[in-house]
Amino acid sequence: MFSMDNLTQFADPSAMKALLTERLPLLCSDGRTITSCLVQHVRYSPKKKSENESLAACYHLGVRSRNSPHERLVILYGKAFRNGGSQRELDTMAGHRIGAQASPSMPLHFCDLDLLLWVFPADPAIPHLPKVSDPEQVKAHLPYSSLPKGLDGTGDIRSVEVSVVNYRPEIRCTTKYDLSWGTADQPQPLTIFGKTFRSGEGRDVFARSEYLWNRCAGVEEHVLFAQPLGYMPAVQTLWQLGVEGIPLCRAIGEGNGDSYLRTVAKGLAMIHNSDLAGLPKWTLDEHLAEVDKKIEKLRRVAPSLVEELDLLAQRIHRDAPNPSDIPLRPIYWDFHVDQLLAQKEKVAFFDFDELVMGDPLQDIANFVVDLQFRDVSRTLARRMVKSLYDSYRSQVKWEVPIDRIRWHARVQFINKAYRAYIQQPPDIKETVKGIIHMAAQETILDWIDNERLIEEMPR
Repeated sequence: MFSMDNLTQFADPSAMKALLTERLPLLCSDGRTITSCLVQHVRYSPKKKSENESLAACYHLGVRSRNSPHERLVILYGKAFRNGGSQRELDTMAGHRIGAQASPSMPLHFCDLDLLLWVFPADPAIPHLPKVSDPEQVKAHLPYSSLPKGLDGTGDIRSVEVSVVNYRPEIRCTTKYDLSWGTADQPQPLTIFGKTFRSGEGRDVFARSEYLWNRCAGVEEHVLFAQPLGYMPAVQTLWQLGVEGIPLCRAIGEGNGDSYLRTVAKGLAMIHNSDLAGLPKWTLDEHLAEVDKKIEKLRRVAPSLVEELDLLAQRIHRDAPNPSDIPLRPIYWDFHVDQLLAQKEKVAFFDFDELVMGDPLQDIANFVVDLQFRDVSRTLARRMVKSLYDSYRSQVKWEVPIDRIRWHARVQFINKAYRAYIQQPPDIKETVKGIIHMAAQETILDWIDNERLIEEMPR
């Protein structure tokens, strides 16, 4: 059974399904059972002293009643500690509650497991989340001034269906709202999305989204941007109009890959070429400092890779691009295929939470590295990146050297390896080892450029 000395067990879906079935009778009483357990957003916090370590994770449970074929979703957020850390965390929270106007719900506490659990929408850092998760309460916070005429207030809404799209505990929650309004004989549907943040950072994200919408929407026929509808500070929520489409990764194939990636290149260049102001800067020196920190932690978790990690760190420092050759531009920072929707032959861009001023080729490298971990054939991946690279450099004024992308790709592989370490997958050592080997390859982009075709393409 569970041991407080092994935090990684709290990231194991099978182990957590058994534990939660045993420990949460409110979910399993009256003939109800937990039929599935998905573990997401694991955050392992290593410390110099092991007794101070913790692990946080989000659990998506499928729960089914004995007499019903329907499964409902229950979301839990758990934080596991060592050496009585859960009680100290609980005491700190209780102290913060005193005199607080809007304090978070207190969690379930399993002392013998050193574990705290919150049942969604309770969240220790987002106390306003219940107001936008309840179909009735959320009506008071919708952006009526930007909604269609006739949908002017709470009385105009017939019903609201609420679906969680992406919940990152203590950070933000993206939610889909299917509204029904109009008359009984002529009901009108409307889908909008709300992104609820822990504090005021959503205001800045809204300002970026509004700027890009006003500047870029309609400029390119096949490039779409999600339309922002407003920001409600009372619930720290950014509202956007729903965009029809399917994830690009599901829509793309051998027959349409070139066309889609040319459109992706156009949209990405539009963001890079924009004059979006007020973004934090991320320089090469900051990249190098972060790489050093992450490699040092990876040395401790994978001592067999120390020599390879040392050589990789040396290569990253040695081959770092000249800062004066890199125009700092607005960039996604974490650009990947999941931030794109396909709408027939069009591509929709969204998710501007992490925008910074940085090297625009970081976005290209991030997209390339991320494809390595997607369910995409090697042949299709090569074609996708070749199309992206070729089309992108025709859209921008700066040079797009492959060595610069290769350098950023190595940095992104280090980020991937460190993220795997933090997420504690069951095969963590092999996962980290495999990613480090990818980063260390001399021909780091050869898996996608078909015998170095990218470098040989004429300008």
